[in-house]
Amino acid sequence: MKKTANLLFLFTIIMLQAHSAQSQTVWSLQDCIAHALENNLDVRQQRLQAERADHDVIQSYANILPSLNAGSTFGYNYGRTIDQVTNEFFTERIASQRLSTSGSIHLFAGFRTINNIRYQLARQTAMRHDTERMQNDLILTIANAYLQILYFEDMLEVAEQQLELSRQQVERTRVLLQGGTVSRGDLLEMEAMAAEQEVRMINTKNNLNLAYLELVHLLELDPEEEFAIKKPGLEVADIPVIYDPTMVIEKALNIEPSVTAARERISMAENGLAMTRGQRMPILSLNTNLGTAYSEAFKRVANNDQTQTMHAGTGSYLAHAKNGDAPVLETIPYRDQLTENYYRSVGLTLNIPIFNNMQVRTNIQHARIDLEQARIGYERTKNNLSQIIHQAHADAMAAYQGYVSNSKALDAAKESYQFSEQGFGLGLVSTLEYNEAKARLNRAEVSALQAMYEFVFKVKILEFYQGEGFVL
Repeated sequence: MKKTANLLFLFTIIMLQAHSAQSQTVWSLQDCIAHALENNLDVRQQRLQAERADHDVIQSYANILPSLNAGSTFGYNYGRTIDQVTNEFFTERIASQRLSTSGSIHLFAGFRTINNIRYQLARQTAMRHDTERMQNDLILTIANAYLQILYFEDMLEVAEQQLELSRQQVERTRVLLQGGTVSRGDLLEMEAMAAEQEVRMINTKNNLNLAYLELVHLLELDPEEEFAIKKPGLEVADIPVIYDPTMVIEKALNIEPSVTAARERISMAENGLAMTRGQRMPILSLNTNLGTAYSEAFKRVANNDQTQTMHAGTGSYLAHAKNGDAPVLETIPYRDQLTENYYRSVGLTLNIPIFNNMQVRTNIQHARIDLEQARIGYERTKNNLSQIIHQAHADAMAAYQGYVSNSKALDAAKESYQFSEQGFGLGLVSTLEYNEAKARLNRAEVSALQAMYEFVFKVKILEFYQGEGFVL
């Protein structure tokens, strides 16, 4: 019994640990990026726009096919009307129905159909690359938010260490005050420094919470759920320092989605201009129609004992019985009428544009402007990419130099702080000097962290634009 109870207790502990581990699952940068690309609302909406462009491509190919339509009308005519089947005037109520099928196909339309296919293909490619560009922008935004969290976590760790040192120093100063080595003013200075360190730690923790909140919103997650990120091992020494911006730009121009999309929009504008010019050309269409009709007015002789005579005015038959009685007529059955009234036609239609209030000319001028704007947009996109890469390269070099300088300053500040700490304990360094040394150490640590993360982000941007992804 005791053994069973121990096993149940052990199983409960394991399940609780598993549940705790599941609820505290940490997210790597790649996890965040994959989740954002799948669930971000802007990206999902852009994918729908790209899907719409896919359907437009299919429709542009379908425009080559002929159109086919069928219809039917049924109704009653009252008063003096002409029956559509017999072409005679009637005043009584007549029920009638018409069945028809029509088809048409453009044999020539100024090459507008083929140019529309090319236009839609270019638009499809542009929309697909627009989606990739939006995904790349989202990746950089996620990476920046991720690094912000890492930066504030390191800042919080430094602030907590500084606060702990300040509290320890307050206790040592209180002991020295009791021994008469320092004055009460020195103790108050130390307590003020500790309070200042506590405020700095609280502000850093608040900034960390805000950074987490920003990343949670980018990932479309619930802010109430537990969320933590994985801290990668960043070593500046393992990161390449020098990238030739010219080579980066040359490679980026071939793979950057925004540049490819801008290039495809030039193709869109060229085919749009070709379609507009096609409006000057005639349209030749082949048309065909099939149909039949039914009418209560369409009658025939009721029996074979009657003779039929044709009405001279209308061309209809009149039936007379052999004994001279009034003719006996009956409505031709529905199925027989559909067979007898069947008709078909085939024809060609030629539509030649001559003058349409200068609308075609205006459309062509607008299409030329659209083409020039697309070319300007392409050049602007390339210039913006070049500027971004040059700026990232300059920032990376400056951040690296700043990191090296701040690292040296940090080492010097640590030595200065250790010397001041020892001297303060021996009474050789004043409280003011000690606090200044500690403040320098704090500034040096903050500057070194800031320079390191800035350098990492800028270098990763250069790698990202070379198609290497954003990997920490």
